[in-house]
Amino acid sequence: MADHREPKPGDILPGGSVCGKKYARQREWEIWETQNGNALFVSASQAEAWAENGMVEPGLFLPYTENLCVAETDHYELISSADFGPYPKTGMQVESLVKAFVQTRKRFPDARLAHSLYLPQLPFLLTFEGEKDADQDSWILGRWTSGGMNIPFTDRNRIQTWVPGMTGILYDELMKLLNWEETESQPIQALHLPEEPSLVAAVTERRKPRKEEPFTLPGRKELERFFRERIIDVIEREEAYRRMGIFFPGPTLLVGPPGCGKTYAVEKLTEYLGWPSYAVNSESIASKYIHETSRLISDLFKQAMENAPSIVIMDEMEAYLSSRDSGSGNWYRMEEMAEFLRILPELPEKKVLLFGMTNMPDQIDQAIRRKGRFDHVLKVEMPSEEELISLMTSLLKDIPKKKDLDLGRIARKLEGCPVSDVVFVVKEAGRLAVVQEKDRIDDELLQQAYGELRKQDQDRTSRRTIGFQ
Repeated sequence: MADHREPKPGDILPGGSVCGKKYARQREWEIWETQNGNALFVSASQAEAWAENGMVEPGLFLPYTENLCVAETDHYELISSADFGPYPKTGMQVESLVKAFVQTRKRFPDARLAHSLYLPQLPFLLTFEGEKDADQDSWILGRWTSGGMNIPFTDRNRIQTWVPGMTGILYDELMKLLNWEETESQPIQALHLPEEPSLVAAVTERRKPRKEEPFTLPGRKELERFFRERIIDVIEREEAYRRMGIFFPGPTLLVGPPGCGKTYAVEKLTEYLGWPSYAVNSESIASKYIHETSRLISDLFKQAMENAPSIVIMDEMEAYLSSRDSGSGNWYRMEEMAEFLRILPELPEKKVLLFGMTNMPDQIDQAIRRKGRFDHVLKVEMPSEEELISLMTSLLKDIPKKKDLDLGRIARKLEGCPVSDVVFVVKEAGRLAVVQEKDRIDDELLQQAYGELRKQDQDRTSRRTIGFQ
Protein backbone atom coordinates (compact mmCIF):
# COMPACT_ATOMS: atom_id res chain seq x y z
CA MET A 1 0.00 0.00 0.00
CA ALA A 2 1.29 3.48 -0.86
CA ASP A 3 2.47 5.66 2.02
CA HIS A 4 0.15 8.71 2.21
CA ARG A 5 1.58 10.01 5.48
CA GLU A 6 2.02 13.79 5.56
CA PRO A 7 4.77 15.74 7.36
CA LYS A 8 4.26 16.47 11.04
CA PRO A 9 6.20 18.44 13.69
CA GLY A 10 9.24 16.55 14.94
CA ASP A 11 9.79 14.54 11.76
CA ILE A 12 13.46 14.13 10.81
CA LEU A 13 13.96 14.97 7.14
CA PRO A 14 16.44 13.29 4.75
CA GLY A 15 18.88 16.22 5.07
CA GLY A 16 18.89 15.99 8.86
CA SER A 17 16.56 18.92 9.63
CA VAL A 18 13.69 18.56 12.09
CA CYS A 19 10.19 19.69 11.07
CA GLY A 20 8.86 22.57 13.12
CA LYS A 21 5.62 24.26 12.03
CA LYS A 22 3.78 24.41 8.74
CA TYR A 23 4.12 27.87 7.16
CA ALA A 24 1.81 27.56 4.15
CA ARG A 25 -0.01 24.87 2.22
CA GLN A 26 -1.52 24.47 -1.22
CA ARG A 27 -2.69 21.41 -3.05
CA GLU A 28 0.64 20.88 -4.83
CA TRP A 29 3.05 21.82 -2.02
CA GLU A 30 3.70 22.69 1.62
CA ILE A 31 6.35 24.98 3.13
CA TRP A 32 7.48 24.09 6.66
CA GLU A 33 9.75 25.81 9.13
CA THR A 34 12.55 23.48 10.23
CA GLN A 35 15.24 23.44 12.88
CA ASN A 36 17.78 24.67 10.32
CA GLY A 37 15.68 26.79 8.01
CA ASN A 38 12.82 25.80 5.72
CA ALA A 39 11.62 22.78 3.74
CA LEU A 40 9.48 22.46 0.62
CA PHE A 41 7.37 19.31 0.29
CA VAL A 42 5.88 18.44 -3.12
CA SER A 43 4.15 15.42 -4.55
CA ALA A 44 6.42 12.88 -6.20
CA SER A 45 4.53 13.32 -9.48
CA GLN A 46 5.08 17.09 -9.44
CA ALA A 47 8.80 16.69 -8.74
CA GLU A 48 9.00 14.26 -11.63
CA ALA A 49 7.17 16.70 -13.92
CA TRP A 50 9.61 19.49 -13.04
CA ALA A 51 12.54 17.16 -13.75
CA GLU A 52 11.07 16.17 -17.11
CA ASN A 53 10.74 19.77 -18.32
CA GLY A 54 14.25 20.68 -17.15
CA MET A 55 13.38 22.92 -14.21
CA VAL A 56 15.14 20.76 -11.62
CA GLU A 57 18.06 18.37 -11.64
CA PRO A 58 17.47 14.79 -10.49
CA GLY A 59 18.25 14.43 -6.81
CA LEU A 60 17.26 17.94 -5.72
CA PHE A 61 14.06 16.62 -4.17
CA LEU A 62 14.77 13.72 -1.84
CA PRO A 63 12.19 10.98 -1.19
CA TYR A 64 10.24 11.51 2.02
CA THR A 65 7.46 8.98 1.55
CA GLU A 66 6.35 7.04 -1.51
CA ASN A 67 4.22 9.98 -2.58
CA LEU A 68 6.15 12.99 -1.26
CA CYS A 69 9.53 14.56 -1.92
CA VAL A 70 11.31 17.29 0.02
CA ALA A 71 13.99 19.95 -0.52
CA GLU A 72 15.62 21.78 2.42
CA THR A 73 17.46 25.08 2.93
CA ASP A 74 19.41 26.67 5.79
CA HIS A 75 18.77 29.88 7.76
CA TYR A 76 20.35 32.17 5.18
CA GLU A 77 18.33 30.99 2.20
CA LEU A 78 14.73 31.57 1.20
CA ILE A 79 11.99 29.24 0.01
CA SER A 80 9.15 31.46 -1.11
CA SER A 81 5.67 31.25 -2.63
CA ALA A 82 4.49 34.15 -4.78
CA ASP A 83 1.10 33.93 -3.05
CA PHE A 84 1.97 33.22 0.58
CA GLY A 85 5.67 33.93 1.19
CA PRO A 86 7.86 33.81 3.19
CA TYR A 87 8.87 36.98 1.36
CA PRO A 88 12.40 38.35 0.79
CA LYS A 89 13.95 40.14 3.77
CA THR A 90 17.29 41.29 2.31
CA GLY A 91 18.52 42.90 -0.88
CA MET A 92 20.46 39.73 -1.69
CA GLN A 93 17.31 37.60 -1.47
CA VAL A 94 15.42 40.08 -3.68
CA GLU A 95 18.22 40.01 -6.25
CA SER A 96 18.31 36.20 -6.35
CA LEU A 97 14.53 36.03 -6.75
CA VAL A 98 14.54 38.56 -9.60
CA LYS A 99 17.33 36.69 -11.41
CA ALA A 100 15.35 33.45 -11.18
CA PHE A 101 12.28 35.33 -12.46
CA VAL A 102 14.23 36.60 -15.48
CA GLN A 103 15.78 33.21 -16.30
CA THR A 104 12.39 31.49 -16.06
CA ARG A 105 10.78 33.93 -18.48
CA LYS A 106 13.70 33.58 -20.93
CA ARG A 107 13.70 29.79 -20.97
CA PHE A 108 9.97 29.24 -20.44
CA PRO A 109 8.30 32.26 -22.08
CA ASP A 110 4.77 30.91 -21.63
CA ALA A 111 5.19 29.74 -18.03
CA ARG A 112 2.65 30.85 -15.39
CA LEU A 113 4.62 32.87 -12.83
CA ALA A 114 1.82 34.32 -10.68
CA HIS A 115 1.60 31.29 -8.37
CA SER A 116 5.13 29.96 -8.68
CA LEU A 117 7.69 28.96 -6.05
CA TYR A 118 11.27 30.10 -5.52
CA LEU A 119 13.93 27.65 -4.34
CA PRO A 120 17.45 29.10 -3.89
CA GLN A 121 19.17 25.99 -5.25
CA LEU A 122 17.58 26.58 -8.67
CA PRO A 123 18.20 29.12 -11.46
CA PHE A 124 14.48 28.99 -12.37
CA LEU A 125 11.18 29.41 -10.57
CA LEU A 126 9.05 26.32 -10.06
CA THR A 127 5.84 26.82 -12.04
CA PHE A 128 2.57 24.97 -12.55
CA GLU A 129 0.45 24.28 -15.61
CA GLY A 130 -2.63 26.32 -16.37
CA GLU A 131 -3.97 29.42 -18.07
CA LYS A 132 -1.69 32.26 -19.07
CA ASP A 133 -1.09 34.83 -16.30
CA ALA A 134 -3.80 37.48 -16.13
CA ASP A 135 -1.43 39.99 -14.52
CA GLN A 136 1.62 41.49 -16.15
CA ASP A 137 5.02 40.30 -14.96
CA SER A 138 5.72 43.67 -13.35
CA TRP A 139 2.73 43.32 -11.00
CA ILE A 140 3.56 39.70 -10.17
CA LEU A 141 7.15 40.58 -9.26
CA GLY A 142 6.10 43.74 -7.42
CA ARG A 143 3.71 41.84 -5.15
CA TRP A 144 6.23 39.07 -4.54
CA THR A 145 9.18 41.26 -3.58
CA SER A 146 7.14 43.74 -1.52
CA GLY A 147 5.49 41.10 0.65
CA GLY A 148 2.12 40.95 -1.09
CA MET A 149 1.46 44.65 -1.74
CA ASN A 150 -0.36 45.41 -4.97
CA ILE A 151 2.31 47.53 -6.71
CA PRO A 152 4.21 47.04 -9.99
CA PHE A 153 7.95 46.47 -9.88
CA THR A 154 8.36 49.31 -12.39
CA ASP A 155 7.18 51.82 -9.76
CA ARG A 156 10.59 52.94 -8.49
CA ASN A 157 9.37 55.09 -5.61
CA ARG A 158 7.21 52.45 -3.98
CA ILE A 159 9.55 49.55 -4.68
CA GLN A 160 12.51 51.41 -3.16
CA THR A 161 10.38 52.35 -0.18
CA TRP A 162 8.72 49.01 0.55
CA VAL A 163 11.02 46.26 -0.73
CA PRO A 164 13.65 45.23 1.87
CA GLY A 165 17.20 46.17 0.90
CA MET A 166 16.17 47.89 -2.35
CA THR A 167 18.73 50.64 -2.89
CA GLY A 168 18.72 52.88 -5.92
CA ILE A 169 21.79 51.13 -7.34
CA LEU A 170 20.26 47.67 -6.91
CA TYR A 171 16.99 48.82 -8.47
CA ASP A 172 18.82 50.16 -11.54
CA GLU A 173 20.73 46.88 -11.92
CA LEU A 174 17.58 44.77 -11.65
CA MET A 175 15.61 46.94 -14.09
CA LYS A 176 18.45 46.60 -16.58
CA LEU A 177 18.41 42.84 -16.09
CA LEU A 178 14.62 42.76 -16.56
CA ASN A 179 14.83 45.12 -19.53
CA TRP A 180 11.85 47.07 -18.21
CA GLU A 181 11.12 50.80 -18.17
CA GLU A 182 9.96 52.68 -15.09
CA THR A 183 6.34 53.77 -14.80
CA GLU A 184 5.15 56.87 -13.00
CA SER A 185 3.77 56.35 -9.50
CA GLN A 186 0.06 56.98 -9.16
CA PRO A 187 -0.44 59.52 -6.37
CA ILE A 188 -2.64 58.47 -3.46
CA GLN A 189 -5.30 61.00 -2.68
CA ALA A 190 -5.37 62.85 0.59
CA LEU A 191 -7.29 61.23 3.41
CA HIS A 192 -10.75 62.65 4.04
CA LEU A 193 -13.76 61.04 5.67
CA PRO A 194 -16.50 60.44 4.86
CA GLU A 195 -15.92 61.89 1.37
CA GLU A 196 -13.35 59.19 0.49
CA PRO A 197 -14.23 56.14 2.55
CA SER A 198 -12.33 53.80 0.20
CA LEU A 199 -9.01 54.88 1.72
CA VAL A 200 -9.88 54.46 5.40
CA ALA A 201 -13.14 52.70 6.11
CA ALA A 202 -15.09 53.73 9.18
CA VAL A 203 -16.89 50.46 9.74
CA THR A 204 -19.47 51.98 12.08
CA GLU A 205 -20.66 55.57 12.05
CA ARG A 206 -22.04 55.43 15.58
CA ARG A 207 -21.54 53.14 18.51
CA LYS A 208 -23.73 50.07 18.73
CA PRO A 209 -24.82 48.74 22.12
CA ARG A 210 -22.35 46.12 23.30
CA LYS A 211 -23.61 42.54 23.28
CA GLU A 212 -24.79 41.20 26.60
CA GLU A 213 -23.38 37.68 26.14
CA PRO A 214 -19.69 37.04 26.96
CA PHE A 215 -17.11 37.61 24.24
CA THR A 216 -16.15 34.43 22.38
CA LEU A 217 -13.70 33.79 19.58
CA PRO A 218 -14.44 30.33 18.19
CA GLY A 219 -11.33 28.51 17.01
CA ARG A 220 -8.93 30.93 18.72
CA LYS A 221 -8.98 30.17 22.45
CA GLU A 222 -5.65 31.83 23.26
CA LEU A 223 -6.60 35.06 21.50
CA GLU A 224 -10.02 34.92 23.14
CA ARG A 225 -8.40 34.71 26.57
CA PHE A 226 -6.02 37.57 25.76
CA PHE A 227 -8.83 39.82 24.51
CA ARG A 228 -10.97 39.07 27.57
CA GLU A 229 -8.24 39.58 30.19
CA ARG A 230 -6.12 42.37 28.67
CA ILE A 231 -8.67 44.41 26.73
CA ILE A 232 -12.33 43.75 27.50
CA ASP A 233 -11.88 43.48 31.27
CA VAL A 234 -9.88 46.73 31.34
CA ILE A 235 -12.62 48.48 29.37
CA GLU A 236 -15.55 47.07 31.32
CA ARG A 237 -14.02 47.64 34.78
CA GLU A 238 -12.50 51.00 33.97
CA GLU A 239 -12.70 52.49 37.50
CA ALA A 240 -11.09 49.48 39.20
CA TYR A 241 -8.17 49.51 36.79
CA ARG A 242 -7.85 53.29 36.92
CA ARG A 243 -7.20 53.08 40.69
CA MET A 244 -4.24 50.87 39.84
CA GLY A 245 -2.86 53.30 37.29
CA ILE A 246 -4.18 51.47 34.20
CA PHE A 247 -6.36 53.75 32.12
CA PHE A 248 -6.88 51.97 28.78
CA PRO A 249 -5.46 48.96 26.85
CA GLY A 250 -2.26 49.76 24.98
CA PRO A 251 -1.48 48.98 21.33
CA THR A 252 -1.14 45.32 20.32
CA LEU A 253 0.88 43.83 17.45
CA LEU A 254 -0.40 40.57 15.91
CA VAL A 255 2.22 38.55 14.02
CA GLY A 256 1.40 35.64 11.74
CA PRO A 257 1.22 34.36 8.16
CA PRO A 258 -1.51 35.44 5.73
CA GLY A 259 -4.77 33.63 6.41
CA CYS A 260 -4.05 32.74 10.05
CA GLY A 261 -7.04 34.73 11.31
CA LYS A 262 -5.50 37.98 12.64
CA THR A 263 -8.10 40.17 10.94
CA TYR A 264 -10.92 37.77 11.77
CA ALA A 265 -10.08 37.95 15.48
CA VAL A 266 -9.96 41.75 15.62
CA GLU A 267 -13.17 42.06 13.60
CA LYS A 268 -14.93 39.85 16.17
CA LEU A 269 -13.66 42.07 18.99
CA THR A 270 -14.80 45.17 17.09
CA GLU A 271 -18.23 43.64 16.62
CA TYR A 272 -18.46 42.88 20.34
CA LEU A 273 -17.42 46.35 21.47
CA GLY A 274 -19.52 48.12 18.85
CA TRP A 275 -17.03 50.97 18.45
CA PRO A 276 -16.19 52.89 15.27
CA SER A 277 -13.27 51.16 13.58
CA TYR A 278 -10.78 52.35 10.99
CA ALA A 279 -9.08 49.73 8.80
CA VAL A 280 -5.99 50.95 6.97
CA ASN A 281 -3.11 49.45 5.01
CA SER A 282 -0.02 50.71 3.24
CA GLU A 283 -1.94 51.94 0.21
CA SER A 284 -4.21 53.99 2.44
CA ILE A 285 -1.58 56.18 4.05
CA ALA A 286 1.58 55.83 1.98
CA SER A 287 2.43 58.49 -0.55
CA LYS A 288 5.35 59.20 -2.84
CA TYR A 289 5.21 62.87 -1.86
CA ILE A 290 7.51 64.10 0.88
CA HIS A 291 5.61 64.96 4.08
CA GLU A 292 2.33 63.57 2.67
CA THR A 293 2.43 60.18 4.41
CA SER A 294 3.10 61.71 7.83
CA ARG A 295 0.13 64.04 7.30
CA LEU A 296 -2.11 61.10 6.35
CA ILE A 297 -1.04 59.24 9.51
CA SER A 298 -1.86 62.30 11.61
CA ASP A 299 -5.24 62.77 9.89
CA LEU A 300 -6.18 59.15 10.39
CA PHE A 301 -5.57 59.14 14.13
CA LYS A 302 -7.23 62.53 14.50
CA GLN A 303 -10.40 61.00 13.01
CA ALA A 304 -10.16 58.05 15.42
CA MET A 305 -9.63 60.35 18.44
CA GLU A 306 -12.58 62.53 17.51
CA ASN A 307 -14.83 59.44 17.44
CA ALA A 308 -13.31 57.71 20.49
CA PRO A 309 -13.59 55.20 21.96
CA SER A 310 -12.59 53.67 18.65
CA ILE A 311 -10.39 51.00 17.07
CA VAL A 312 -7.65 51.39 14.46
CA ILE A 313 -6.53 48.30 12.55
CA MET A 314 -3.23 48.78 10.70
CA ASP A 315 -2.37 45.98 8.29
CA GLU A 316 1.01 45.46 6.53
CA MET A 317 2.81 47.57 9.12
CA GLU A 318 6.24 46.56 7.82
CA ALA A 319 5.45 48.35 4.55
CA TYR A 320 5.48 51.87 6.00
CA LEU A 321 7.27 51.46 9.33
CA SER A 322 10.21 49.40 8.08
CA SER A 323 13.50 49.19 9.94
CA ARG A 324 15.97 51.96 9.29
CA ASP A 325 18.65 49.26 9.18
CA SER A 326 17.00 47.36 6.33
CA GLY A 327 18.39 49.59 3.61
CA SER A 328 14.93 50.23 2.20
CA GLY A 329 14.30 53.60 3.76
CA ASN A 330 15.18 57.15 2.79
CA TRP A 331 15.60 60.34 4.70
CA TYR A 332 11.97 61.43 4.75
CA ARG A 333 10.87 58.06 6.17
CA MET A 334 12.31 59.37 9.43
CA GLU A 335 9.57 61.98 9.47
CA GLU A 336 6.88 59.30 9.06
CA MET A 337 8.43 57.26 11.87
CA ALA A 338 8.63 60.30 14.12
CA GLU A 339 4.97 61.16 13.51
CA PHE A 340 3.87 57.64 14.36
CA LEU A 341 6.01 57.55 17.51
CA ARG A 342 4.61 60.94 18.55
CA ILE A 343 1.03 59.70 18.28
CA LEU A 344 1.40 56.29 19.95
CA PRO A 345 1.57 57.53 23.58
CA GLU A 346 -1.60 59.59 23.09
CA LEU A 347 -3.79 56.67 22.04
CA PRO A 348 -4.64 55.16 25.47
CA GLU A 349 -5.32 58.63 26.86
CA LYS A 350 -7.66 59.38 23.95
CA LYS A 351 -9.26 55.88 24.16
CA VAL A 352 -8.11 54.67 20.77
CA LEU A 353 -7.44 50.94 20.66
CA LEU A 354 -4.70 50.13 18.12
CA PHE A 355 -4.01 46.77 16.48
CA GLY A 356 -1.04 46.40 14.17
CA MET A 357 -0.63 43.36 11.92
CA THR A 358 2.34 41.93 10.08
CA ASN A 359 3.79 38.71 8.77
CA MET A 360 7.32 40.18 8.81
CA PRO A 361 7.93 41.55 12.33
CA ASP A 362 11.70 41.78 11.86
CA GLN A 363 11.13 44.38 9.14
CA ILE A 364 9.37 46.78 11.56
CA ASP A 365 11.66 49.36 13.13
CA GLN A 366 12.88 48.39 16.60
CA ALA A 367 11.76 51.77 17.95
CA ILE A 368 8.16 50.79 17.15
CA ARG A 369 8.37 47.32 18.72
CA ARG A 370 9.70 48.44 22.11
CA LYS A 371 7.57 48.04 25.24
CA GLY A 372 5.55 51.14 25.96
CA ARG A 373 4.72 51.52 22.28
CA PHE A 374 3.26 48.14 21.45
CA ASP A 375 2.54 46.69 24.87
CA HIS A 376 1.84 43.23 23.52
CA VAL A 377 3.29 41.29 20.58
CA LEU A 378 1.28 38.12 19.91
CA LYS A 379 2.17 35.37 17.46
CA VAL A 380 -0.89 33.96 15.70
CA GLU A 381 -0.42 30.53 14.15
CA MET A 382 -2.53 28.87 11.47
CA PRO A 383 -5.55 27.25 13.17
CA SER A 384 -5.19 23.65 14.32
CA GLU A 385 -7.67 20.85 13.62
CA GLU A 386 -9.31 21.38 17.01
CA GLU A 387 -9.61 25.13 16.40
CA LEU A 388 -11.10 24.56 12.94
CA ILE A 389 -13.73 22.25 14.41
CA SER A 390 -14.58 24.91 17.00
CA LEU A 391 -14.86 27.57 14.30
CA MET A 392 -17.10 25.43 12.10
CA THR A 393 -19.28 24.53 15.09
CA SER A 394 -19.78 28.23 15.77
CA LEU A 395 -20.53 29.04 12.12
CA LEU A 396 -23.10 26.23 12.00
CA LYS A 397 -24.68 27.11 15.35
CA ASP A 398 -27.84 28.73 14.00
CA ILE A 399 -28.01 26.81 10.70
CA PRO A 400 -30.20 23.70 10.19
CA LYS A 401 -27.90 20.68 10.15
CA LYS A 402 -27.81 16.96 10.71
CA LYS A 403 -26.76 15.73 14.12
CA ASP A 404 -23.29 14.22 14.60
CA LEU A 405 -21.65 15.92 11.63
CA ASP A 406 -18.13 14.61 11.02
CA LEU A 407 -16.45 18.03 11.23
CA GLY A 408 -13.10 16.44 11.99
CA ARG A 409 -12.92 15.01 8.49
CA ILE A 410 -13.29 18.46 6.92
CA ALA A 411 -11.01 20.07 9.52
CA ARG A 412 -8.18 17.67 8.67
CA LYS A 413 -8.47 18.66 5.03
CA LEU A 414 -8.58 22.37 5.85
CA GLU A 415 -5.66 22.32 8.29
CA GLY A 416 -3.10 24.90 7.21
CA CYS A 417 -5.63 26.74 5.02
CA PRO A 418 -6.74 30.35 5.60
CA VAL A 419 -9.65 30.99 7.96
CA SER A 420 -11.55 32.43 4.99
CA ASP A 421 -11.56 28.94 3.41
CA VAL A 422 -13.41 27.57 6.45
CA VAL A 423 -16.05 30.29 6.16
CA PHE A 424 -16.38 29.55 2.43
CA VAL A 425 -16.97 25.82 2.99
CA VAL A 426 -19.77 26.44 5.51
CA LYS A 427 -21.48 29.05 3.32
CA GLU A 428 -21.09 26.92 0.21
CA ALA A 429 -22.63 23.92 2.01
CA GLY A 430 -25.63 26.11 2.84
CA ARG A 431 -25.95 27.21 -0.77
CA LEU A 432 -25.77 23.65 -2.01
CA ALA A 433 -28.47 22.64 0.48
CA VAL A 434 -30.85 25.14 -1.10
CA VAL A 435 -29.90 24.13 -4.67
CA GLN A 436 -30.41 20.44 -3.88
CA GLU A 437 -33.61 21.15 -1.92
CA LYS A 438 -32.30 19.71 1.32
CA ASP A 439 -33.65 21.03 4.59
CA ARG A 440 -30.31 20.87 6.45
CA ILE A 441 -26.57 20.62 6.00
CA ASP A 442 -25.13 17.11 6.11
CA ASP A 443 -21.67 15.54 5.72
CA GLU A 444 -22.18 15.05 1.99
CA LEU A 445 -22.86 18.76 1.45
CA LEU A 446 -19.76 19.71 3.45
CA GLN A 447 -17.68 17.37 1.30
CA GLN A 448 -19.17 18.87 -1.86
CA ALA A 449 -18.44 22.37 -0.56
CA TYR A 450 -14.83 21.40 0.14
CA GLY A 451 -14.63 20.01 -3.39
CA GLU A 452 -15.88 23.33 -4.76
CA LEU A 453 -13.21 25.14 -2.73
CA ARG A 454 -10.53 22.96 -4.25
CA LYS A 455 -11.99 23.39 -7.73
CA GLN A 456 -11.93 27.18 -7.45
CA ASP A 457 -8.41 27.06 -6.08
CA GLN A 458 -7.41 24.78 -8.92
CA ASP A 459 -8.86 27.19 -11.47
CA ARG A 460 -6.77 29.92 -9.87
CA THR A 461 -3.49 28.07 -9.60
CA SER A 462 -3.36 24.99 -11.82
CA ARG A 463 -5.45 22.63 -13.88
CA ARG A 464 -3.65 19.61 -12.51
CA THR A 465 -5.04 17.78 -9.49
CA ILE A 466 -2.01 16.39 -7.71
CA GLY A 467 -0.29 16.60 -4.38
CA PHE A 468 -1.78 16.57 -0.93
CA GLN A 469 -5.24 15.02 -0.63
